[in-house]
Amino acid sequence: MATEGLNESRQVESGWRPSLISKPPLLVFHINDSTDDQVLFQTACKRAQVPIQWHVAESAERGISYLDSLIAMNRKEPVRWPDLLILDLVLPALSGLKVLEHVRKTPELQLLPVVVLTGHAGPELIEQALKSGANSCHVKPDEFAGWVELVRMLYTIWSTAKRPKI
Repeated sequence: MATEGLNESRQVESGWRPSLISKPPLLVFHINDSTDDQVLFQTACKRAQVPIQWHVAESAERGISYLDSLIAMNRKEPVRWPDLLILDLVLPALSGLKVLEHVRKTPELQLLPVVVLTGHAGPELIEQALKSGANSCHVKPDEFAGWVELVRMLYTIWSTAKRPKI
């Protein structure tokens, strides 16, 4: 899929080497305004030796714009849809909950798995995300070892899950 002209996100490789790992890559669309969290997640992928390819958007608006661009492009030619959307809830301007609502109300996106990863463990916010259609919610780990375990778990679950085609 060509991403020229899509300033709303950037593609990042997690640094895995296909010659060393025979696992299929998982394409993750990560919406998170924290560069530190993005780097932590990607570094944890390297440490866990899981082949994850990334598209990153730094805001809810850019995330929605990217997803809408995929829909428009898919009308002309098949696109590579993300296997998983990892979503922060607390974002500047527009909340991650708005992204989740957009995904669940847009027919072309309704089947996209959404995992919420948040630093705000308030039960009300997590409950609201689950009621809005998140497949799961996780609190950001405090320690790097927790990030490594989290990415291993997410890769294991979502790389082998049988999902309907988007």
